[in-house]
Amino acid sequence: MAQRHGVGRAIELAWVTVALVAACGGDVDGRDTAAGSGNGITTIPGGGTDDGDTGDADDSLDPFPDVGSTPMEGGPGGEEECAAQVTPAENKKQPADIIVVVDNSGSMDFEAGAVQDNLNTFSQQIVDSGIDVRVVLISSYPGDGNGICIDAPLGSGGCPDDDDNPPLFTHIDHGVGSNEALQAILADHGQWSAVVRQGAALHFMVVTDDESDIEALSFDAELKALDMSYADYIFNGIVCTTECEETADIGQVYIALGMLTGGIVADLCLQDFQPVFDQLATEVIEGAELACEWDVPAPPPGEEFDPAKVNVAFDDGMGGGFEIGYVDSEAACTDVIDGWYYDDPVAPTKIFACAQTCQKIQGAELATIEITLGCETVPAPAG
Repeated sequence: MAQRHGVGRAIELAWVTVALVAACGGDVDGRDTAAGSGNGITTIPGGGTDDGDTGDADDSLDPFPDVGSTPMEGGPGGEEECAAQVTPAENKKQPADIIVVVDNSGSMDFEAGAVQDNLNTFSQQIVDSGIDVRVVLISSYPGDGNGICIDAPLGSGGCPDDDDNPPLFTHIDHGVGSNEALQAILADHGQWSAVVRQGAALHFMVVTDDESDIEALSFDAELKALDMSYADYIFNGIVCTTECEETADIGQVYIALGMLTGGIVADLCLQDFQPVFDQLATEVIEGAELACEWDVPAPPPGEEFDPAKVNVAFDDGMGGGFEIGYVDSEAACTDVIDGWYYDDPVAPTKIFACAQTCQKIQGAELATIEITLGCETVPAPAG
């Protein structure tokens, strides 16, 4: 499972322009200011000279300056110039994977119905914001306790017996007891882990009128032990935070998990679910960071794509930037300062930034990324 980038509270969504550069031969020494031809084709001067004078080796041969130290300078090196076709594109918003667990015990008849009534509107708000969302529901179906079935468009329209609508919506048929919401998350990991995605924000939401049998820190440790990519998860809940007629027990564990992860915990005693779902949708939307992934660009007409001739560079839009070197896999990211890797090294379709590199990119609102085709891939230097 690849990294999940943390979702902060009220982070202002930034946009990154991705410059897809289809380049011809030569080595990458950096990037000079390109000379435009007016036809969408840009000629980038080479870094070498005819007399073999390469200038100051310390400046010209190091394509990995520190962030903000110098502008990206120099074009693809070697004796040839590279004809570059530059195509700007918007960076994608971070996807969101949301796992909803509903207590199916006998006291939850109203609450189960409220979740059933609000889940469509909740998910649609997120979709309308431009975020690619997936929802997993852990709950029994109607006829088994206070079960739930979700109508279209989120569900498939097969209620009351079947509402699965993958990949948008997955229903894990599991009767959840009063104190067992967190156990259900851990027990059903084998099913929901097949739905959640690398790079997506991971949210949990529990709806129950009772307390958990698992302590907050125990659940947190067990979840991360399943996969450390879940480390930045956000826990939300609609639980009893006060004593009321509907309270079986105060949900202290769920309150603690919400505080631990920066989530939202609403009081089930209010019995008004729409504002809560609206608030949760807003949290997902406003918390979405930049997705540190990009599609591998198609090569120019008549040329074949070579995965060994792809390079990635970052420009912070304020005069600073750096080359991002290649690593073989996500696991190799721990050995470098910055890096990128393919989803599939043999037949790649996506480029992912290493977690530490993603953090730098996400913090630069004016940033651009250049993906250059045609020049030998520069490996990431060891950290």
